[in-house]
Amino acid sequence: MKIKLGIITPETHMDYFRAIEEELRSVCQFRFLTISNFQETTDVYLKNLGLVDGFVISGRFLYESIEKECLDEKVPVHILQDNENLLYRELFRLLITEPGLDISRIYVDYAYVIDSFSEFQKYLTHEGKAVDSGDLIKRVETMLENHITLWEEKKIDLSITAFGHFVPELKKHGVRYILIRPTLENAKETIRETINEITILKLKSQRAVVACLSVETEHPPTEEQLHELKALVGRFMRSVNLADTAQISEGFVRLYTTYGSFLKITSDEQNCSLLEYLEEYLNDKVKIGWGSGYEYYQANENATRALRQAKAFTGSCSFFINENQKVIGPMRSMNVMQFSQQGEPEIIALAKRMGINNINLQKIMSYAEIMRTNKLSSEDVAQCLSITVRGANRILNKIEEKKYVQTVFEKRDNSKGRPKKYYELLFLDEEGHKTEV
Repeated sequence: MKIKLGIITPETHMDYFRAIEEELRSVCQFRFLTISNFQETTDVYLKNLGLVDGFVISGRFLYESIEKECLDEKVPVHILQDNENLLYRELFRLLITEPGLDISRIYVDYAYVIDSFSEFQKYLTHEGKAVDSGDLIKRVETMLENHITLWEEKKIDLSITAFGHFVPELKKHGVRYILIRPTLENAKETIRETINEITILKLKSQRAVVACLSVETEHPPTEEQLHELKALVGRFMRSVNLADTAQISEGFVRLYTTYGSFLKITSDEQNCSLLEYLEEYLNDKVKIGWGSGYEYYQANENATRALRQAKAFTGSCSFFINENQKVIGPMRSMNVMQFSQQGEPEIIALAKRMGINNINLQKIMSYAEIMRTNKLSSEDVAQCLSITVRGANRILNKIEEKKYVQTVFEKRDNSKGRPKKYYELLFLDEEGHKTEV
C-alpha cells in the first residue's frame, strides 16, 4: 500500500512538489494542500489528519501557525526548513550583479524572523511598522503590509521574502521581489525522510501482538466459561471495528492482532478498554497478558509471561511485555508502571546490594516516578507490588538496613492528626528519578 503524504504549501512551491511527485509516484501518493495565508493552516491540517499518513509543511513559520493542541503526535510532520544560507547567497549575488543597488532600500522579512540575521538589520531599511508582536500571525501580516506600503511610498527598490503566500499580493501591487525558498534537493531529502519515518511506523504497527485472557476462579475455567469469554472478546473487537481473531487455546482465550490495533485498544499502552468491557459482563476478576514480537511465536511467549504478571497483581488487570522484555502495566489508569524482565545491569546490582528482588525494585522506582516523589508509605509499596502491607514493610526494612532508605514523618494534603510514616528512598531525587548512588 502506498504512503499517503499531505503537502501543506503555498502555491509558489508547487512546481517543486510536482517534480518530486513524478519521481516518487511508485511509493508515495501526494495530497497537495495549498494555502493562501497562515490562518488557514490549522483547518487544512485538521481536515486532512485522518486522510494521510504524515505531512510535509513548507516552512517552520507555516508549521508554527498550526495550533499546537491540534497536533497529533502519532502522525509524523516534517518541515521544509527555510535555509538562511540561501538568503546570504542571494544577497551576495545581488551585490555582484547589481553593484549600484542600495542595501538600505531593500526590505527583507527574513531579518525579523531569523535570529542569526539580526546583526544585518542595521544595513537594511528601518522604515515600516515595527515587527515586534509576539503573535506569529500579526507579525506576518505586518511584514506583508510593510512590503507593499514601502514599495508604494517609493522607500524601497526591492523586497526579499521567505513567505510564498506573499507572492500573489506582491505581484498584484507591482512590487519587485525575490522569493527565497529551499532547493529542490532539500525538498526531496525532507520528503524522503518523512517517507522513511512513516514506513518504519507502518512496519512497527504491523508487529504481531497476542493477548492471553483468563478469569480468576477457584478451579480452572470450564469449556462453557471459555466460550463465554471468547464470545465477549469477539463482540468487543467488532464494536471497535477490528477483526475478531479470538481462539480457545490451552485453557485460555488467545487474541491475535497487530501492534497498531493493540495501541488502539489500550489507549497507547495506558488503559485497556478490553479489560473494562469484560468487567462489565463478568463477575470474576479478569486477567489479560499482552505480548508483542516480530513473529507470532515470540508474541505468544511474551503474552504468557505477561499473563503471569497479571495473575500476580491484585484485582482485574492487563499487562504487556514487548519484544525487548519491557513490562508495562497494570494498564487500567494513567499511572502505569514500566520495568524490564531482564533489567539494566546497574539496577540489578543495586537490587543485589539492597538484598531485594530486581523486579520489585524496578516496580518501586517506576511507582515513585509516577507519583513524582521519593517518599513512599508502606501502603504505596504494597499497592505497587500487589502484596500485603506487612510484606511491603519487610522489603522497606531490608532496604533501610542497607542505608538506602530513611524514615520520615509528614502530614500531607492538610490531613489532621499525627504525621504519617514515610520511607525516603535515598537513591531517588525528590521527583522520583534515579540518582547516582
